[in-house]
Amino acid sequence: MVRSKLSSVFISLIVLFWALSTGAVAQNSALRGTVKDMAGIPLIGVNVIEKGTTNGTVTDESGNFSINVPANATIVFTYIGFSAQEVVRDGTSTMNVVMHEDAELLDEVVVIGYGTVRKSDLTGAVSSIKGKELTTYTVPDPMMALQGKVPGVSISQNTGDPSGDYSIRIRGINSIKGDNSPLFIIDGIPASTSSINTYDIESIEVLKDASASAIYGSRGANGVVLITTKKGTDENPTVSYNFEYGQQSQIKKLDLMNLQEWARFYNEYLINANILTEKPFSDQDIAAMGEGTDWQSLMFKNAPSTQHNLGISGGTNKLQYFVSATALSRDGLIKNSSYSRYNLRSNLNILISPVVETNVQLGYSSIEGFNQSNSGGHGGSSMIGAVYSASPLFTPYDENGNYKDLRSWFSWSSHEVKNPINMAYESTYKNSTNLSNLNASVTFKPFSGFSLKGILGLESSDRRYDGYTTSKYIYQNNSASVNHYRYSNLTNEFIGNYNFNVLDDNSFNVMGAYTYQQYIRRNINASGNSFMSDVTWTNDLGSAGTINTPSTGYQQWVMKSLLGRINYSYKGRYLLTASIRADGSSRYSENNKWGYFPSFALAWRVSDESFMKSFENLSDMKIRFGYGKTGSTAIAPYSTQNLLSSGKTATGNGNYTFYAPGGEFPEDLKWETTSQWDMGLDLGFFNNRFRMTLDYYSKLTTNLLNTVFLPPSSGYNSTVQNIGSMSNKGFELLLEGDLVQTKDFGFTAQFNLSHNKNRVEKLSDGLDIFGTTYNSFGSGSITIIREGLPIGSFYVYKDAGFNEKGSLTYHDFNEDDKLTDTEDRYVAGSPHPDFIYGLNCGFRYKQMELSFFLQGSQGNDVFNLSEMRNYSYSQGMNIERDVYYHSWREGQDNSNARYPRIELVGPLKYSDRFIEDGSFLRLKNILLGYNVPPMTLKDKRLFQAIRFYVSLQNYLTLTKYSGLDPEVNSKGGDINSGIDHFTYPNNKTISFGANITF
Repeated sequence: MVRSKLSSVFISLIVLFWALSTGAVAQNSALRGTVKDMAGIPLIGVNVIEKGTTNGTVTDESGNFSINVPANATIVFTYIGFSAQEVVRDGTSTMNVVMHEDAELLDEVVVIGYGTVRKSDLTGAVSSIKGKELTTYTVPDPMMALQGKVPGVSISQNTGDPSGDYSIRIRGINSIKGDNSPLFIIDGIPASTSSINTYDIESIEVLKDASASAIYGSRGANGVVLITTKKGTDENPTVSYNFEYGQQSQIKKLDLMNLQEWARFYNEYLINANILTEKPFSDQDIAAMGEGTDWQSLMFKNAPSTQHNLGISGGTNKLQYFVSATALSRDGLIKNSSYSRYNLRSNLNILISPVVETNVQLGYSSIEGFNQSNSGGHGGSSMIGAVYSASPLFTPYDENGNYKDLRSWFSWSSHEVKNPINMAYESTYKNSTNLSNLNASVTFKPFSGFSLKGILGLESSDRRYDGYTTSKYIYQNNSASVNHYRYSNLTNEFIGNYNFNVLDDNSFNVMGAYTYQQYIRRNINASGNSFMSDVTWTNDLGSAGTINTPSTGYQQWVMKSLLGRINYSYKGRYLLTASIRADGSSRYSENNKWGYFPSFALAWRVSDESFMKSFENLSDMKIRFGYGKTGSTAIAPYSTQNLLSSGKTATGNGNYTFYAPGGEFPEDLKWETTSQWDMGLDLGFFNNRFRMTLDYYSKLTTNLLNTVFLPPSSGYNSTVQNIGSMSNKGFELLLEGDLVQTKDFGFTAQFNLSHNKNRVEKLSDGLDIFGTTYNSFGSGSITIIREGLPIGSFYVYKDAGFNEKGSLTYHDFNEDDKLTDTEDRYVAGSPHPDFIYGLNCGFRYKQMELSFFLQGSQGNDVFNLSEMRNYSYSQGMNIERDVYYHSWREGQDNSNARYPRIELVGPLKYSDRFIEDGSFLRLKNILLGYNVPPMTLKDKRLFQAIRFYVSLQNYLTLTKYSGLDPEVNSKGGDINSGIDHFTYPNNKTISFGANITF
């Protein structure tokens, strides 16, 4: 019903916008001509387009063109490596054009922190992506569309949950305790990427080195992502409508035993383990069993996804507007899991007078997600684990239609395997978020080259989490919980910019700014259980039989900053950038409240030197070097203060409230600081048709912050201290080119490759830091932070194969005939890849287009914790078919045996047996599109452009990894990354879509 109403609204808006913007079409006639360069050589493949429309053509091998346009039309000529030209027809029937070379498109503007520069004047490592490159397929978050497209940027999807949980890292990991995600800036203001969609984006710039990101000081250590949204134009209204429908399905199913195999397996196990003297399942029983229940097919269903986007832009020379509305809906593969987002955005720019300009941007997002991420666990104790562990002997329901409790069905079976259908159908976890954004600015330009800009930004989020399990939920009484969070993020900035020249050849840009940011969060949590009825869901917690003690919280932090930057250019050939930022944070103690973050960068445009003129095919060559310092607060508010925590104590007269010192001892902490230098080379060939960028960098983060546990005698549980340093070194390569451009055929390609080596340089007293302790199949931690190693390396026992009885054995490193975590584990691998890469190719043939995107990772390891289920024979769980056919058996050739003897297996160890190569090459997206010929549309007098397409996402993955998907990070974070543990599976999608411009 909601989708039906939504579709009606969009159709009504389309008709309305068309009625407002459609006018009479002028009479067209043929216009012919030739396009040449300054040497008189005809140019092949020049785009010739009627301005404001998609009516266009391409010059042939002789540079000739022919196009039907109105007598007063403006014709736009564009060609790679040349400046665009606009020529008014003025009634003529012929038009000959000479195009001028434009080495590296010198006038292209790139957004940097608190300003813009020409692309040719960049001195830092900045990658730029145009908005149209982000809309090739639908993603829950715009940042996921950057995956594999930007060198030095690693984006991985942690799970297949429809909300699209992902992690993004720029040039490695810099912090142990702090968040390693980059800073996101939308139109100059820190904001959540959930507030926009890909169709709203004009461009994204990624600031990777310190010379570029140091202008953001204590928030720039992890890189900065600058997002510029679309603005209005001074032309007639243009209406666009974009639609996509997709069908999602599982990428892969595990090859589990069917019922007959399961019965034979446990016949063998129960006899070998001396649990039973007779087989519980006779040959006649097994022959009559059939395949049994396929729990994967019951749980995972094909799921639809849809996206509608409607936008209108236009204006005059004094007022420009852009308005868009987007509706995204994605069902999950599991029942009661889905994600929907509705975005509204408006950008309004008003020229009040020749010296005063104002801009107002408003955004609103309504997000609703139903999660079923009950993952991990020991065998079937979680919902995802139970899908792969539940016996094929059982069905979800009994003969009366009631849910079966799969625990303790046999005396020898697991007491943990739950009914996954019951867990999915009778539990609901809902996240509802309302996100509002305001970005208002006034720019004052009293004289040429000088501007003063005041900005007020406010992001406000209201989020509510509702969890409910019904009375039909087998494993506990019906229960309800409500968690409500509200935060506001206020930003106020004053920015001054002055551009001036000295003696013509010396260009200066001087910028100074003051910024103020205040963040406030409030939360309240309440829960209860044992309700009389499920009717009220979470809306009547007071009716619970047991009401748990509610809790509330409050958090506030403030940051004030002063910053400045100077850009200098001599003849556009020698470039210098220098900046300094001072940040004052309320999170730190009085002695360390302020941090200072300087940077500088130099660039030399070698191609402009006279001695380079003989290299005719080299259109651009620039050498860059930069150095800077950035920071990270990395601690929660109040970490440096003495806190009191409340509690209750019982006496003979009742319960009384008390206050006592908090569990964390406050320290005088210093800022985490990252120093980075970068050396880069930019090359362009053949009028910039072929381009290359190469960067090498080295980063060192000092004063790393982390939690340190204290002895009980101290009166505190822990403290936070500056405990060490960590480095990241690597290189990035970008190759791109417009390889073929003719009238009927075009071929473009982009390849990027990145290598990063992380190393923990120093820890306090050289002491190791262990990752999270798990008690699933085995016991203990899996990862470690140790000096000289990458963060989160796998620290496990070494598998020594099978003994003479077919049992697992482990290497005893100190040969003391016992295995201990401290003496007999070793570093066996790392979740960090040797390199990541991406290849984007696009082909055009007349009205057809074909593009594909390959994404890969090489050299990363995955700890397959889910695989340990295949060794837990004593549980009666279902396991993979390979176990039954490739187990160690007495009296047989066991040289190819992969699993121990089918009997009672002793305590499992987290060992290198479960570490696998996680390298993969994935066809992330392939798209086939058709653009309806412009002349066909012109005759209809309705549309400017129509494009239809079909695409496939994640349909092919090449990997040696035996699990469901090598792109997995079940535990999230960086210390415990690369672990696969019963995670919501990723999906593949086939999509159909249309882009229509009115």
